[in-house]
Amino acid sequence: MISHIRERLSMHQAKVVECPRTILAGVVIPIYEYDNEVFFLLTKRTETVRFHKGEVSFPGGMYEENDLNTMKTALRECCEEIGVKRHDVEIIGRLDDVYTLTGFVIAPYVGIIPYPYEFHPNRQEVDYIINLPYTYLKQAKPEYEMAGYNGVSESVAAIRFNGDRIWGATYRILSQFKRIVENEEV
Repeated sequence: MISHIRERLSMHQAKVVECPRTILAGVVIPIYEYDNEVFFLLTKRTETVRFHKGEVSFPGGMYEENDLNTMKTALRECCEEIGVKRHDVEIIGRLDDVYTLTGFVIAPYVGIIPYPYEFHPNRQEVDYIINLPYTYLKQAKPEYEMAGYNGVSESVAAIRFNGDRIWGATYRILSQFKRIVENEEV
């Protein structure tokens, strides 16, 4: 399955959002294979982080000038948040930028992580790690709800996994990944 994902991502030309008034961010979409199943590694954010308290997200964060680009941001933040070593993450592709209601433009990078792996979550940022099977994502039926920020609201899709709500940019990134891998792009 990983070889198929690698092939599909190699054919995808990521769309980049250019907008000077946004906050740039980078995330790693960590994937691993176990028992012939692909899993996404997600984090449940603590209630003490500055942005997106208690939400399910990918490891990542805001761009800093020392990063030079959003891929370095994504890798730096991934290492800080879940305790992986940089040389253990193999970036195999990039998805389209995702704009959020809170003013972020997120650059998502797909990275393979070896499994099993001893993760060391940063307890100030990460409450716990979620291992989402790709097969679950493929069959999950989204629910729609209204979400708003700063007077702007929109209908957003969400799925639930083991009691956690996966929605917003995280769900849109997962959906984009699925469309690319399943060759459902429009």
